[in-house]
Amino acid sequence: MKQHLNENSICFITCVNDDTLYDLCLRHIQSLSVPPHMEVELIDIRKADSMASGYQAAMHQSDAKYKVYVHQDTFIINRSFIYDILHVFQQNDALGMIGVIGAEEVPQSGIWWEASKKAGKVIEYRSTYSYLSFDEIDETVKTVEALDGLLLATQYDLPWRKEIFDGWHLYDTSQCFEFRKKGYLVGIPHQKEPWVIHACGNEFDSDQYSDYLEKFLREYFQT
Repeated sequence: MKQHLNENSICFITCVNDDTLYDLCLRHIQSLSVPPHMEVELIDIRKADSMASGYQAAMHQSDAKYKVYVHQDTFIINRSFIYDILHVFQQNDALGMIGVIGAEEVPQSGIWWEASKKAGKVIEYRSTYSYLSFDEIDETVKTVEALDGLLLATQYDLPWRKEIFDGWHLYDTSQCFEFRKKGYLVGIPHQKEPWVIHACGNEFDSDQYSDYLEKFLREYFQT
């Protein structure tokens, strides 16, 4: 692992298989306000075998201290996003990873969105726009157990469990558990308005999801 990460660099990392979506994702990133001392790096991973392996490869390519793993269908609409996440991270060395929605506690099912207490907000676009808002966060950042992978920002590099999560599901909850195992906090910052639009569509492969859920439960929930 790289020892010296560049504190003046932020890298946006995306696994891409749809250029139309990624162009829109990029346009939003390129319209963000950038602090004068920061440089912005963009890495797109093509033909990834899995989300975790794509993210792992990109993580090794960049020495940026701050990395934002963002889906190609996620559009950052908060223009001060970079300022906001730097502010949150720089106030809290123990904070390893942040996202925009997630679960305060992951239920025994392992499915974060079945949690009784969820936090954060996002605008979703399926066939129409909808505003998904969970518990309001009053503090600067709320500690949670799991984040949705539509956007994950880190200030430390930890290996992604690509040997287990070799597909497109549960790599995100797994990474939250990996950060917590190493003693880092995982959190969701206060968002006055939603920071992102997620054009997630309606496709969901429940069979594949079930397979990875079994792997996830075996890895993290069996004592």
